[in-house]
Amino acid sequence: MIKISRKQRTQLIALGAGAVVVVVCLWYFVVNALAAEERKTEKDSETMRAKLKDEHATVYQAEKVGLELTNAMEKLKQREAGFAPEHEPYSWMRGLIDHFYQPSNGAHPYKSVANIDFKQPEISEKGIIAGFPYKWATFHITGEGRYLDFGKFIADFESAYPYFRIQEVDITLPGVRSEPNMLAFSFDIVTPQMPAPDTK
Repeated sequence: MIKISRKQRTQLIALGAGAVVVVVCLWYFVVNALAAEERKTEKDSETMRAKLKDEHATVYQAEKVGLELTNAMEKLKQREAGFAPEHEPYSWMRGLIDHFYQPSNGAHPYKSVANIDFKQPEISEKGIIAGFPYKWATFHITGEGRYLDFGKFIADFESAYPYFRIQEVDITLPGVRSEPNMLAFSFDIVTPQMPAPDTK
């Protein structure tokens, strides 16, 4: 067994204690600092992931809103296509009523309704809905027919054109009847008017 002197033992103890102090210092200043840095990095990564998730949700929401807006604009264009045009509204309404009254298949669904007539429409800024961004065209329609046929004509017309409004309906006995049970009628069709496209 190797014998060491007291001085050497003291030196070994001091060396061991110094090594422990160095290890403790390394642990405290290096390893602990690295662990703290790792925790901070993990926390930052978590924050970044949450932020990216929120931004992804925002982008998704923006895309969804954009798609909804595109669909709404397409629906609006389709609906506007059925509004009275600013140019030649009389001819447009004449064609529309003729087509509705006498469809292309030749079947006449409103047997006694006849002598439908109207003049140029009245155009107004004020209409059914306040603040509506279109002008309104009011067509005053007259004609004659049996009560049931006329009622069916009105009901079918309103169903076919939900953005039009029929008002001021008046039914009277005509002075001269072409046949019994015939009534004279008049009413207004109010429709939004689509402005002419801006050519500028």
